[in-house]
Amino acid sequence: MKRKSQHYTISAVVLLIASLLSSCKLPQELSGTDSLKQTTTFSYVPDTVQRAQDLPAWRDFFYDPYLVALIDTAIANNLDLKMASQRIYQAQAGFRYSQRVFFPSINARTAAGTTRFGDYTVDGVGNFDTNFSPNLTDEQRIPNPVPDYFLGAETNWEIGLAGKLRNRKKAAMSRYMAAEFNRHAVQTHLVAGAARLYYELLAADNELKIIRQNLALQQRALEIVDIQKQSGQINELAVKQFQVQLLQTQALEAERIQYLIGVENSLNTLLGRYPQPIPRSDTLIATDQLAVISSGLPATLLQNRPDIREAEMQLKANEAELKAVKASFFPVLNISAFIALNGFNPTFFFNPASLAYTLTGALTAPIINRNQIMTDYRLQAGDKKVAFYNYQQRVLQSVAEVSSYYNRMMGYQQVSELKQREVNELKTATVIANDLFLTGYANYLEVLMVRRNVLDAEIQSMEATKEFFHSYIDFYKAMGGGWR
Repeated sequence: MKRKSQHYTISAVVLLIASLLSSCKLPQELSGTDSLKQTTTFSYVPDTVQRAQDLPAWRDFFYDPYLVALIDTAIANNLDLKMASQRIYQAQAGFRYSQRVFFPSINARTAAGTTRFGDYTVDGVGNFDTNFSPNLTDEQRIPNPVPDYFLGAETNWEIGLAGKLRNRKKAAMSRYMAAEFNRHAVQTHLVAGAARLYYELLAADNELKIIRQNLALQQRALEIVDIQKQSGQINELAVKQFQVQLLQTQALEAERIQYLIGVENSLNTLLGRYPQPIPRSDTLIATDQLAVISSGLPATLLQNRPDIREAEMQLKANEAELKAVKASFFPVLNISAFIALNGFNPTFFFNPASLAYTLTGALTAPIINRNQIMTDYRLQAGDKKVAFYNYQQRVLQSVAEVSSYYNRMMGYQQVSELKQREVNELKTATVIANDLFLTGYANYLEVLMVRRNVLDAEIQSMEATKEFFHSYIDFYKAMGGGWR
């Protein structure tokens, strides 16, 4: 019988060892080695402008002092940027926690309680019988109910044997870095957004000036044709046509005023404040308001663009989390202990005989819950893949943005120059049309048409100049500028 019992014991031990070894067996790798697809040049960008460079800080990129002051206000007050800063604090707290788990937790514990054991229980009978022992002093006799007082410290320490805690620390650090880069990315959008709205305001101001200048000319022309009507040189229809043109331009003025107020309010919201007048310069024509930059190289985007760096850090965090989940298949060593003063009478606490302690070490490995760990592993492997695809997508988008904004910028520069030449030609044509009309060699419709074309061309020229500024700002952001 004794030999049969030993056989069962040996079988149980062998079964336990086999279970532990099977729990250490890792599942097949679910995610292969991912490689980032890169390019060495920007398409549709001349090779002469593709060279390594250090992007200027935003304060050195924008030369307009009004705009610089507005961006300073935006960085100080913008709510999106404040929320991004709070996410950094949260990630920092997570990283600090991941550092603390490497060390044992130590807690002070005090407890008091009482228990009455039934007379027909093992403890009740045992305590009753024990009190008759001649080896006990009067102080050691067990009362019923039994008080229990505990005052001491306890600790617990988990020691991962496969790097689970170390990889979770790496993941927390990567998330912290991702939060930092997220704030930088928010700032790049903020700087570019503030600059775009600022130049939108300047363009609206200049268009309003153009409209009002044309209004003055049209008012003067209406007065002239009214005099000509009274002298019988033209009829009432010509006067009405000039009045209609004046009314159309006045409506355009009212529309532009409302648009300007809307842009100003949008910029104030971006600056984190209520609507108020925005100080600004009075011109948009000076293209030397922005520093000159080149397109750089695609490889520099991986370092300059904070959104790409954020995606990279998120990928690293997911990779570390995957390794941490993988480590959950391996055994874990848990050490627990306490040291305390313990007794059924608190007056004995200062008696060395009341000292109690325990020290326990346990090696545990998953057996029954291995399928749950496998599920977690598969989920985390999927998250890692998603993070990699997001990283790849950010890189692809950034290269495309640089190429698109560069060509958009150069295109609007050409459009602006051509529109300005068109305006100059139309202004000359206006002078000629006025002279011909006064001498009777041109009718009033030709004069109206030329004047209308001048107004349209001047507004289109201003719009093209504004779009050039917008494209240049977007190009600077696409290269990774704005967060330094």
